Amino acid sequence: MSKNNEMQLWKREHFESKIDKLLEPEIEREDLKLKATINKILDKGVDSFSKSIGADKVIAKLKKAEEEKRQASRLAYTFFNNKASSVVSYSKAKEYKFDRDDKETISVNDCTKQLEKWAEKQAEQFAKTTPQGQRLSFLETLRDTCKDKVKEATVSDELKATLDNLMKMVGVSWERKLPALPKPKK
Repeated sequence: MSKNNEMQLWKREHFESKIDKLLEPEIEREDLKLKATINKILDKGVDSFSKSIGADKVIAKLKKAEEEKRQASRLAYTFFNNKASSVVSYSKAKEYKFDRDDKETISVNDCTKQLEKWAEKQAEQFAKTTPQGQRLSFLETLRDTCKDKVKEATVSDELKATLDNLMKMVGVSWERKLPALPKPKK
C-alpha cells in the first residue's frame, strides 16, 4: 500500500472522535435502561433470591444463634464483672479475650452482603438478555466495528459511505444536518 492511499492520522482521529460523539449518547441511554432493569429485578428483593437458593434457612439459624450469642455475651459480661467486683484478685486479673478463626465469625450481615452481590450479578446476567441489554450490546459492537473500519480504510469517501450505512441501523446519520436558523429580526 502506498503512502498516498493511506488515510492521514488526523483524519482517522476525526472519524474515531465522531463515532464516539454519535454513539456514546445511544450507549449511555441503553446503559441507563439496563441499570433500571437491574434495579427493578433487585427491588423484588434479595429475600426472594435468598429463598430461591435456600440461603434463607441458613441465615435464620445464624440470626437465632447470633441473638443467643449476644444474650450469652451480656450474661457473661455481667457474671464476670460481678465476680470481679466481689473479689479483689479477680478484679486485678480480669481479661476477656476470644481468639477465633474467620469461619467462626461469619455474621448475618456478612451473609446478607454476599447475597446482595450474588443477586446483583444474577440480575446483570438476566438484564443482558432483555431488549435493552441486547441493544446495548449491539451499540457497543457497532461502535467497535465503526472504529475498525476507520483503522482499516484508505479512502475517506468510501469510509463515509460505509459508516453512514452502519449508523442507519440505529437511526443515527453520519452526515449531520444543520438546524434551520431563525429569520433575522428587522
